[in-house]
Amino acid sequence: MAENNFIVYPTDEKDFELKIKPELNEGKQLNVFCSFTYITPNYSILFTLEELKKFADSGNFKVIIVLWDMNTISNAYFTRLKSLRKVPDAETFINEKVKELRTIAESLGFEKEKLLIYRSSEIWKRLISYKEDNLFQQFYSILAQMQIKRYDIERDKISHLVQIPMDMFFCNYFHELYPEDVDREIDLGFFGQNKEQLYTITRELMVKNGLIENKNPIFILMKNVPYLIHNHSVPEWTMSLRDIKDILMGINTDKKDIFVLFRYLAGNAGCITVKGDKNLEYDYQEFYKEYKQVKEEDLLKILAENLYAYLQDRKKKYVEQSGLIEESILQISKKQDAKNIGAVLKSNIALEILVLADGSRNTTDMSKEIGKSVATISTYANRLKKMGLIRVLPDGNLKRNIKGVKINLELGI
Repeated sequence: MAENNFIVYPTDEKDFELKIKPELNEGKQLNVFCSFTYITPNYSILFTLEELKKFADSGNFKVIIVLWDMNTISNAYFTRLKSLRKVPDAETFINEKVKELRTIAESLGFEKEKLLIYRSSEIWKRLISYKEDNLFQQFYSILAQMQIKRYDIERDKISHLVQIPMDMFFCNYFHELYPEDVDREIDLGFFGQNKEQLYTITRELMVKNGLIENKNPIFILMKNVPYLIHNHSVPEWTMSLRDIKDILMGINTDKKDIFVLFRYLAGNAGCITVKGDKNLEYDYQEFYKEYKQVKEEDLLKILAENLYAYLQDRKKKYVEQSGLIEESILQISKKQDAKNIGAVLKSNIALEILVLADGSRNTTDMSKEIGKSVATISTYANRLKKMGLIRVLPDGNLKRNIKGVKINLELGI
């Protein structure tokens, strides 16, 4: 069973029992809010989404995710892409990221009808132009009362001093800014352990200034996830195992943080695998008991392998959800595979289907071009599909999964 890595914030436990739990028991739909900066599909984002999904499954929740796009386009990663002319403009890049984030969330099991994703810049615009109250002035007044010494800004960015308090305003006025989507205040805020201090301070000041009557939203605290970053790189699913090892070996991570990451991996991937002459699988407690005395360097190697496997598995789910296939040259290394491919491709009909399967034609279109019945085309198409050579797109058209076939007769068979 997957372990939950979140708790009700300790000072909010009584309010959760009195306000939230009764409505959950009645089956009422509540709103849960989560915000973060999304740039690449890295392990930290995926862990956050996995835990948010587990929490959402505990009741009837509408999930509201806010992507801090202003942070995204000010990040060094975007700046580098733009300088290399790999992205046309910020607007296009952010729109692609919103679409990508939605697909990732849906691939992890979020219900499409209960998932809303917004850009923080768009919410800002609505908040500033809101006519009923001068919300921006109220927000500024709260900022003016916050003392920096109450918050350890050395570990974070100054921008968080604006971003996190603004999240509290979003939560309490969301139903007024987006009445077409929600009809009540945000009930719960889901956030990481490193953010609770600023969230708590902001909420206290909003109550003190009469902007809200009581603690709202109730906080759900996700347990800390150690952040692995080296040379501006964070482990993500586009990286090779070697890349991930380089990051892990290049940072100063203590054994406690390493085991925290193993706990998350075991909870989300199902087990921890240790490779050797025979692969061994452990749940977290078994692994901790067996490996707690192992030196950090050896643990990091095991962590890199499990992190890589986890990221590739989630990438596969994303690709399946999006309908995208990374087309590549199919390399044949086994005799039986070569025979199977040959048995299909010796047919002119199968070969014609592969050539025409560029995503613009369905079986009816192909039957007309090839001069064979739809039934015949469907039979051969099903064979190609079972072999993983083509797929059927949502619109019914056929699309190749490969660019070609490669056989090394001297070394590969």
